[in-house]
Amino acid sequence: MFYGEILNSKIKYFKEFIIIFTLFILISTVIFHEKQYNNVNSKEIKRDYESQIIDLNKADLEQLMSLPGIGTVKAKAIISYRQAHGNFNSIDDLINVTGIGPSTLEKIRDYVTVSKTNEVQINMNNELKKININKADEKQLEKLPGIGPTKAKRIIEYREKNGKFNSLNELLNVNGIGPKTLEKIKNYLAF
Repeated sequence: MFYGEILNSKIKYFKEFIIIFTLFILISTVIFHEKQYNNVNSKEIKRDYESQIIDLNKADLEQLMSLPGIGTVKAKAIISYRQAHGNFNSIDDLINVTGIGPSTLEKIRDYVTVSKTNEVQINMNNELKKININKADEKQLEKLPGIGPTKAKRIIEYREKNGKFNSLNELLNVNGIGPKTLEKIKNYLAF
């Protein structure tokens, strides 16, 4: 009987050991798999951000929202700040935008730039050098105030699909060009 109790006791401890060991293996597998999954996703996301550097002085809402930590509210705040205060002089100016703190600034610092070129070219006589809306390429259109890469591409796509622009008001048919944008660019356009 004494050996039976010892044997039952050892079997009981062995069963407990097996159960605990099995739980440990399951939990370890789940944790390891989750860490591995998160590492893969963060690398893929980082790669997406690195594929495109965004100019804060030309970026539209969609482009800003593609930055890490920037949603609709912060993207709109960046655009509002730019419209109220003019172009950004440095990336560090973002700290003055409502909702952009030091941690958000550091998250996006490597994915943004600030252009140093003037939006509008002025010739030697201090006259505006107008851009022909029917001949301008994407880079030329991006020099217009309020026109970033996305809107420039849309203008060209509209022009290719519908033919030459005959009036300023036709630009209102381009997705993303509203009365405010048209007002900003009208003095810089030629037909």
